[in-house]
Amino acid sequence: MLKKLLHSAFSLKSLTSLILLFVSLNTFAANPDDLLPPDEAFSPSLSSSSPESLTATWNIADGYYMYRKRFSFESETPGITLGEATFPKGKIKDDPGFGKVETYRNKIAVQIPLIRDASVSSATELSLKTKSQGCADIGVCYPPQKKTLTLKLATLPAPAMDPIAAAKKPGALSLTAPANDVFTPTASSSIAPIPLSDKAPAAGLSLADELGITGLDAPNEPLHPDEAFGFDLTAVDKQTLNARWDILEGHYLYQHKFKFEIIDPAFGVSLQKVSLPKGKEEHDQYFGDIVIYNKPIDVKLPFTGETDEITVKSSYQGCSKLTGICYPPQHKTQKVSLTNAPAAIASTDTSAKSNAGDNNSTATANTVEATNAVAATTKVSAQDGFVNKLLTDSFLVVLFTFFLAGLALTFTPCVFPMIPILSGIIAGQGSDNSTRKSFFLSLSYVLAMASTYAIVGVIAALSGENLQVALQNPWVIGAFAGLFVLLSLAMFGFYELQMPASIQSKLTNISNSQSGGSMLNAGIMGLLSALIVGPCVTAPLIGALIYIAQTKDVVLGGLSLFALGLGMGVPLLIIGTSAGKILPRAGAWMDKVKAGFGIMMLALAIWMLERILPMTAIVLLSGILAIFTGIYMGGLDALNETSTGWKRFFKASGLVTLLYGAMLLIGAASGNGSLIHPLKGSFASGGSSVAAVEQKLVFRQIKGVEGLDQALALAKQQGQTVMLDFYADWCISCKEMEHGTFTDLNVINSLKETVLLQADVTPNDDLDKALLKKFGLFGPPGILFFDKNSKENLPFRIVGEMKADPFNNHVQEFLKTVK
Repeated sequence: MLKKLLHSAFSLKSLTSLILLFVSLNTFAANPDDLLPPDEAFSPSLSSSSPESLTATWNIADGYYMYRKRFSFESETPGITLGEATFPKGKIKDDPGFGKVETYRNKIAVQIPLIRDASVSSATELSLKTKSQGCADIGVCYPPQKKTLTLKLATLPAPAMDPIAAAKKPGALSLTAPANDVFTPTASSSIAPIPLSDKAPAAGLSLADELGITGLDAPNEPLHPDEAFGFDLTAVDKQTLNARWDILEGHYLYQHKFKFEIIDPAFGVSLQKVSLPKGKEEHDQYFGDIVIYNKPIDVKLPFTGETDEITVKSSYQGCSKLTGICYPPQHKTQKVSLTNAPAAIASTDTSAKSNAGDNNSTATANTVEATNAVAATTKVSAQDGFVNKLLTDSFLVVLFTFFLAGLALTFTPCVFPMIPILSGIIAGQGSDNSTRKSFFLSLSYVLAMASTYAIVGVIAALSGENLQVALQNPWVIGAFAGLFVLLSLAMFGFYELQMPASIQSKLTNISNSQSGGSMLNAGIMGLLSALIVGPCVTAPLIGALIYIAQTKDVVLGGLSLFALGLGMGVPLLIIGTSAGKILPRAGAWMDKVKAGFGIMMLALAIWMLERILPMTAIVLLSGILAIFTGIYMGGLDALNETSTGWKRFFKASGLVTLLYGAMLLIGAASGNGSLIHPLKGSFASGGSSVAAVEQKLVFRQIKGVEGLDQALALAKQQGQTVMLDFYADWCISCKEMEHGTFTDLNVINSLKETVLLQADVTPNDDLDKALLKKFGLFGPPGILFFDKNSKENLPFRIVGEMKADPFNNHVQEFLKTVK
């Protein structure tokens, strides 16, 4: 019967096409923000400080970063091979689920030893093939970049001479200058001079000899300090700077000589404690145990307060092992603009561990002495975690992870409504049913559903428009709910819908068999179910969409979404196949089973209408359905002595259902919108009817980007944190959180000092789309948290539904970061 009914659904094809066309005309392609070309975002170059090595440098634009594990190098010059590359220490993100990912910002200089055959000792040029990959902070990740760079090589030096003899050669650099000419800081220096021996160097000995520094065999000229210790200061975000030193091979900086100071700070702006990376410990006969840096380093300079620009004075000092020169203290004053810097991202507390020899002196508010510390792990949001997996994990691991994520969505609004639909399709096969046929029907449904998720997901990521969200309008939802009503009435046996005989004959010839046609119908229902019944915004889905939008890798992104759909479909396969084995073949029992599925179809229609109708109307419709169900179950039928146990059971169940339906009608009449507590607050002690007052979070409604900016500005003036909730009437997960999570007393208490904003994107108009695009969201539910400076704390962003207890823990963790 259902087979014929589903064939008749083809008559709706034109209507469906018109609906989809209408929706598409109301959508727009939200292009991602303009990005720098790869060569500008990550500008590579080669340099060489000695004939035996080279330095590969990438200048990284503000707001971009590169992955260490994505670097690789290969010599294309015959006779020249590469030694093991030495990388500077990067910033490590450590997540218990996704492992460690090391990244670099601003600049990275990689030291690569060169190994030359004797036959090419006089080679003048090297061709180096490089491979690298990086991302932008806004979420876009570039494909791997392959570049071939060339470098003019220095000639290998002649055999070394005795250093004393070399020093006596005409034109040789004299290293016997008075020590104070090298070490003594200027009068304006704020750093104490390095302690020196009171004994002047012995006659004929250089300063390097006196300090025990060797390696003067090569006739190297001393480099300018700006070349030996290339310095740059850039903005990481609006409350963090990055100081970068590119320390050339053969040179080093003293850890205890770093000092930072804000010049003429704006009101409320002050440096926080600076933590230096771990250095190399050495013993010096004059300075004792010291810590040095002989490789490029990055130092983060956190500060409090707000300002559009900041001027920082950085002080440091170092030496050259190649020439024996120790440079005077260097002072660099640099102004950094923060206008275009991204918002600051809070991280968990840092647990500092000071090494021996660190200077832990107390600093003033705007002058900070650096100490050695281990950086803390940064919190990563769930959707960003899935993006990281797509970027870093192997192909099979990614697919398996998304498959498991799909399984985890089994009994959520993403999957649960599809169970009665598929079961109804199988029950409609009647006597022509079997376990094998049920399996293939279920498989057709699941494959169509998973394929739809993949295709629609790729389209959404590339265009910026979510087709599932676009289909959540009253006309489409009303039409689909009406289709469920028609299907349910057919299940009750009121009528059979048939196509004209000529059309039915042609379709039969095309499908060649009834079973093929049935599987085609099941596939169509799977497609429509994915598009309309279960629009689901979850962390793995958003992670895949972000990855596709960033990298344009539709293959991995699309297959990940397909794996997600397959994971969601596994329970459907099990239930559908089991239904084919368990359901009776024909007779009175089969009619009752089909009637049961008819009731489920009507319930699905009401569930669909919940997205566009007020809850009181839904309670009213549910009450009517419950009363009809109770009567159909025999709640009002008379019993006699010959009545079987099953008949008595169904009569009792019918009576209970009738009573529940009556309670729903009373609740709807009194304005109650709860299906769980229909009579709550309906009767006061005096007998008068009053509406129930439910304790829950109270949101202030905002509209569009301008409305949000105004609300954030007000919260900033009041020094309050902000929570922004994206909501829509058709978003089932949003309503689950509204009636569950947001009514929890612990959640209410945790957010009592937080400004609660809500953006109702039900209309999905231009203002709603612009607001979603601003935060890179494809639809609700989405919950964003802003600190007291009205800057979003990205790692705490929530996409999808979250129960009360984990949500409350999430809120508590966020509030700890802003105290």
